[in-house]
Amino acid sequence: MAPLTPMRLTLNTPPAAAGLRWFQAGLREVIAQPLGYAGLFALFMFGALVLSMLPAVGGLLLLMAMPLLSLAFVMAAAGRQRELPVRAAVLLAPWRSGPIERRRRLFLLCLSYALAMTLMLWLAQVLDGGRFDAWVAMTAEGKGGSDEWVALAEDNAVMLGALARLVLGSLISLLYWHAPPLVQWADQGVAQALFSSALALWRGRAAFFVYNACWVLISVPVLLLQTIAPALGLLTLPLWLLLTTAFYASLYASFLDSFTATPD
Repeated sequence: MAPLTPMRLTLNTPPAAAGLRWFQAGLREVIAQPLGYAGLFALFMFGALVLSMLPAVGGLLLLMAMPLLSLAFVMAAAGRQRELPVRAAVLLAPWRSGPIERRRRLFLLCLSYALAMTLMLWLAQVLDGGRFDAWVAMTAEGKGGSDEWVALAEDNAVMLGALARLVLGSLISLLYWHAPPLVQWADQGVAQALFSSALALWRGRAAFFVYNACWVLISVPVLLLQTIAPALGLLTLPLWLLLTTAFYASLYASFLDSFTATPD
């Protein structure tokens, strides 16, 4: 049963094989409702673009929206179990009903995520002296292969900046993995949701290793195609859209196996 009302949750320890099941569940969801999930993701990306253009607070609002994206996909997948179609309106569903205190907690969760990511990016810039951002900007401008680009690419500071963003960003994302639905469905506070999320991932670490390995393995051929045949870059966009939406659609399966829910 999809936990659409507040739930009392018990932590589980899913087996390693569950990771493959989550991966498959995400693909099945997107194949079953391709337009619904693609529309949900596209609408979020459009909103993210609008937010990013706002002066001063655009970057912060964009980061705050990221936990809402995962929550929207989890709620959409939960609705699918009740044979409801995937609608983009699920992005606003947490704010339309429920206790004000729950909405306040969700807002604080999003704010804490944005602040954590902002701090991480600031620390990474301190470590690399801004060189990583300069290298990314040159790459985006089509200056790859120039002497300056090569010099930056060979700079250890750029590698350090990339590594810091990867490791610290991944740790923050893992901490918030289950946190949005825990706030929405289990009425947990921000600190409790983060703790429960981290503990669930630790207890299910074997399953999450298999789960992430599946996504890496399926992404490698697409990356190789882009590398070997850059002219086909546009053709890989639908593949990336499929994989991205399937990843987010798989989050609900990982939530169900990580917690046992009983109505209050």
